[in-house]
Amino acid sequence: MTKRLTLGLVLLITLALAIQPTASLSTAKAQQADKITIALVLNTSDYKTVEPLVQQWAEETGVEVEIIEENTQTYVADYILAANTQSPKLDMIMFWDFYLDQLAPMLTPLDGSADPAVAISDEDRADFIDIALTDYNGHPYIMPYGLDVRLLYYRTDLLEEAGYTEPPQTWDELVEVAQALTKDLDGDGNIDQWGFVSLGLAGQVFNTYTFFDFLFQKGGQIFDEDGNPVFNSPEGVEALQYMVDLKNLYEVMPPDVISYDNNEVHEGFLAGKFAMTNHWPYLYGMTAGTDLEDVVGYALEPAPEGGSSMTTFNRWGFGIPSMSENKETAWDLIQYLTSTESGIFEYSQMLDWPVRTSVYESPELADLVPERHREFSEFVFNVAESYAETVILPRGGETSQILGEYIDQAMAGSMSPEDALNTAANSIAELLAE
Repeated sequence: MTKRLTLGLVLLITLALAIQPTASLSTAKAQQADKITIALVLNTSDYKTVEPLVQQWAEETGVEVEIIEENTQTYVADYILAANTQSPKLDMIMFWDFYLDQLAPMLTPLDGSADPAVAISDEDRADFIDIALTDYNGHPYIMPYGLDVRLLYYRTDLLEEAGYTEPPQTWDELVEVAQALTKDLDGDGNIDQWGFVSLGLAGQVFNTYTFFDFLFQKGGQIFDEDGNPVFNSPEGVEALQYMVDLKNLYEVMPPDVISYDNNEVHEGFLAGKFAMTNHWPYLYGMTAGTDLEDVVGYALEPAPEGGSSMTTFNRWGFGIPSMSENKETAWDLIQYLTSTESGIFEYSQMLDWPVRTSVYESPELADLVPERHREFSEFVFNVAESYAETVILPRGGETSQILGEYIDQAMAGSMSPEDALNTAANSIAELLAE
């Protein structure tokens, strides 16, 4: 059963949803079930807007919604287990398209090929930005809610104290600036401020994504067109060596960076413990209305000599498991969550980026979102369209876990980057050949 909204949150959502009062958000009321079961990923910025929108939809339709709360570490395994056991019988799931290869077999295509009532309309296709919708094996399985790319963030106050007025643009400059910003502030012999930090926790979407950014910047690939791992190329070895050197040679990242997930990175950066980081867009939104608004800058990630700035690109969104007996009701909820009106509310919270053109063309945004955030949004979309590569790995949860564990070995100094990547590539090749 969904919780009741607080009065303030109801008013905020109502304001956003009332912007286009003639729009009909609920499209399948005649076919609605009395109750549906959905799974949402709790420890994400997207959850903060998705969950109240789900509650609002439940209030409007009278449908009881049971929410299964998942987390980023285990939700894919839980979804697959549910599909195999038919328990819980999920009607809608929230997921990152990184895992499409694993999840697509348990999902309903959203093009009407399995159920004519579950199909993305031509009107929706025209409204979504070009990079929003993605087919996998010829079908769309995810209705996008928001996009993710990574940017270089830097503390302008800390850079200025060290004599820098611009962020680094190359790998060498990143090392130079990060070394200048790595300091023992109180003279006790311990570093209090580190020049740079990135995700370092072993596995899946943490240290692998730091490596992917460096790999793409060197012009490397993760897999080739035939699905073979090729991240152990010379470009991959150079990328991982740079990542290792930032920690072990140049000593601009803390020794315990190998345990850092999103929370450690964004909390440390906002507290001034880290002067620079490459991280997701929500980090900038966290500065809204705080003293940090004027001291957090953003830029393209630095590029190596002979390379170019590149990063990863993925989408959070929703799908309908094949097991669902309430597909039309689930599809009605998905259409509600990804509508223009819901997108305006999502965007007004300044943590996530909906992917409908109509959201950003809404004149009401001038009153809901400050200009600094709208300018930042333009930058985010420019990065997504021009400097990013979508990452969807075969058997993503398993293959990225293997790769992440060997990256960790290299970061710890127990394996060379070349040996770590070669071993990971061989292990993944064997897994995919099973």
